[in-house]
Amino acid sequence: MFSKLRGLLVTFMICALLAVPSAASAFTGDQDVDERSVNVVFDALILRPIGLVVTLGGTVVYGVTAAIVGLTRPKDIGKPLEPLVLAPARYTFVDPIGQH
Repeated sequence: MFSKLRGLLVTFMICALLAVPSAASAFTGDQDVDERSVNVVFDALILRPIGLVVTLGGTVVYGVTAAIVGLTRPKDIGKPLEPLVLAPARYTFVDPIGQH
């Protein structure tokens, strides 16, 4: 299962990397290049997929740390949740595209 997910992720990243130069070439010529539109393309094709990977990785790490923190300090079980899962998820799914 992980090999299929890994293959899918690699395929998506290769497609995203190949799409960036073609998207950038669409902005060349007599047109005025709007910096905001370049930021949106970069954010949507590069940064958001990276944010998704970080969110998934943080979820896995939180699962391990939650078990350890739950056994040693049950009152502090929510502390690793914010930096490991919620912040990357907020960036990936909630923040407006092109704002970073």
